[in-house]
Amino acid sequence: MCLQDVFDVLGDDPGGSTVSRLVRPNDTLVGATHQIRTDAGNGHCGLVRLASDLFVLNTNLSFQKDALCPVIGEDFIELHFRLSGRLSLYPESEGAETVDVDKGSLLIWRQPQGMNIMERLEANERESSMTIYLRPSALERYFGDYAASLPSAVAVGLGAESNGLFFLRMACYPRLIEQVRELWSIDIARSRGLVQAEALVMMILCEVVSMLEDAHDDSTSLCRLSDVDVRCLRKARDLIRGQYTPPPTIEEIARAVGLSATKLKSGFKALFGKSISQYANDLRMAHALELLRKSDIPILLVAEALGYEYQNSFTVAFRRHFKVLPKDYRRDPMILADAAPLLACCDS
Repeated sequence: MCLQDVFDVLGDDPGGSTVSRLVRPNDTLVGATHQIRTDAGNGHCGLVRLASDLFVLNTNLSFQKDALCPVIGEDFIELHFRLSGRLSLYPESEGAETVDVDKGSLLIWRQPQGMNIMERLEANERESSMTIYLRPSALERYFGDYAASLPSAVAVGLGAESNGLFFLRMACYPRLIEQVRELWSIDIARSRGLVQAEALVMMILCEVVSMLEDAHDDSTSLCRLSDVDVRCLRKARDLIRGQYTPPPTIEEIARAVGLSATKLKSGFKALFGKSISQYANDLRMAHALELLRKSDIPILLVAEALGYEYQNSFTVAFRRHFKVLPKDYRRDPMILADAAPLLACCDS
C-alpha cells in the first residue's frame, strides 16, 4: 500500500493503532499512533490527516541493523525535518547524487510518481523525524499563487507541472526547530491535539515559504551541496568551534577544509543558517554568558578571555547582541532567559 493510500484510509482499520478524530462541518481531522515492535526494530510513528492533500508523519524508531528499503515516488512535496539519527537517500535516476540528512536539517524533497529511491537508516541510533506531505493544491489553498514569489528553480521544482526529482537542503533556525519539536511531541490521540497540530503545520509552512521567498535576495539560501561539500563544511564548523576568539579567516578555513572561499561562505550559511562571522560571534557570546554566569572573574578578564583588547569593546558587543550590559546579566542571569535557543543552536 502506498503512503497516499495509508493516509486516505487512516482510521478505517486501526490494526493496533490508537486513532482520534475531530469531525467539523466541512472536514474531519484524523490522527493515529502506531507501536512498532519487530525483530528489525521498535518504536512508534504518528500519522495526521489534515486534508486530502496535507498530511504529517512523525517517527521515533530504533533499528537493530541498518535498514534499507525502497521508497516509491508519489509526487508529494515533502518537508523532512531530521531531529535525530541520519537518513541517506539513493536516487535511481542517472547522475543523481546521494543525499544525506542529519540532525537539525530540513530537506525539501519532491519525488516524481513512480520514481524509486532507496532509503537507508543507520542501526543502533534513535531515528526521530517529522515530515509534512502536501500537494501543490495545498500550497495554493493557503498561499494563493505561491510560485510567483519563489525563486524560479524552486517554483519549477514545487510546481504542479514538475516532473523531475527535486532536492533542496535548507537551514533550520531555532524558531523553526522549536515549532517542529512541538508538533512532533503533540499527543495526537486527543482530538484537541489535532487542532494544535493543524495550527503548528500552518506556522511551519509559513516559515518555510518565507525562507524560500527570502532566497530571492539571498542566493546562498539555495546553495546545492554534495556529500563532500557537507563533510568539508562540518569540518569548517569544527575548526570555528575550536577557535572563535577570534576565528580564523575565511581564506584560512577554506584552505584547511579544501573548499573555495565562495563555496565555503555560501555553503556554510545554507547548511547552518548563519554566516561564518555570525556563527563565530554566537559562540563567543555564548561563552561570555558562561563565564559571567559561572565565575566571578572581573569583566575585564572576561573580555580578554574572549579576545577583546578593551573591556569597552566587549561591553559594546555584548550589549549589541543581547540588549543588556554584562554587569546587569551577571547580577540577574534570568534577564536573558531567551538566550537558551542561542546556546542550543551553538551546541547542535
